Amino acid sequence: MNNTSIIVLGMGRMGSQVAKRLHVNTFTVLGWNRSEAPVLEVEKSGVIASTNLDELIQKMTGQRIFWIMLPQGIVDAFLQETLASYLKAGDIVVDGGNSFYKDSMRRGDELAQKGILFCDCGTSGGIHGEKNGFSLMVGGPKEAWSHIEPAIKALSAGDNYAYLGKTGAGHFTKMVHNGIEYGMMEAIAEGYAVLEASPFTLNLSDVTRTYQTGSVVRSWLIDLCKEIFDHDDIAHTAGIIDATGEGEWTVNAGKEFGVDVRVIEDSYRVRQESQKLENQEKFSNKIVALMRNHFGGHRTHTK
Repeated sequence: MNNTSIIVLGMGRMGSQVAKRLHVNTFTVLGWNRSEAPVLEVEKSGVIASTNLDELIQKMTGQRIFWIMLPQGIVDAFLQETLASYLKAGDIVVDGGNSFYKDSMRRGDELAQKGILFCDCGTSGGIHGEKNGFSLMVGGPKEAWSHIEPAIKALSAGDNYAYLGKTGAGHFTKMVHNGIEYGMMEAIAEGYAVLEASPFTLNLSDVTRTYQTGSVVRSWLIDLCKEIFDHDDIAHTAGIIDATGEGEWTVNAGKEFGVDVRVIEDSYRVRQESQKLENQEKFSNKIVALMRNHFGGHRTHTK
């Protein structure tokens, strides 16, 4: 990655981790955020960061990579109103957020007309990615891959990344990943709800310890449940499960392609129904909400 500059745009939970992990792997990385507090926080790790985009872009040399880590709803406006005046032919734009794959396909076509290479990078790992490495699923023009692969590899845990094909493939794969996640979390939480409601007065931490090693259902999500039963205040957690859209997108894609996705669809419906007051005492809803908090830092609601 000699003579390459990477600017990470958006210092939220995921963006700051991306910038810091690239920095410790000796990449030339800059960090930008509109508000100052996240900038000051990421600067503590040694990343050069600022709220002044002009100042940062002037520091970029060689192959320029603009790595967007922003909420999917504002990516178009950011590209068109903020970044457009800085981009030039030969630049590479990577969207590492959770954008809808069809939007990424469109953005790729629009930027290609200006000679700009656009890659979509599905990024999984939550708030533990900086330490443990992210899982990365990349789509985009093949000619961009040789430029971004070293950074992608550094962000990964070693081999859990892939170039998956044309623009849109990365975000499509991450979308389905999140749909699978919906179904897995709901199944685990429903199982624990049955255990909790049984006549056996089970210690769910002990049950989970038996699940963690050697069992068919052992997984990171089960490990997180052990943390929940050991440390969290389940009784005072409201069973409200927020959603960011990827589960619904997966359900719609299944219908579009004629695929039966009833488990994912039901788990998405549970999240919708969790907003109703009468469902906020459901034990399974509380466990899903707490799992989301443990792996992604997503907020929980207190009763």
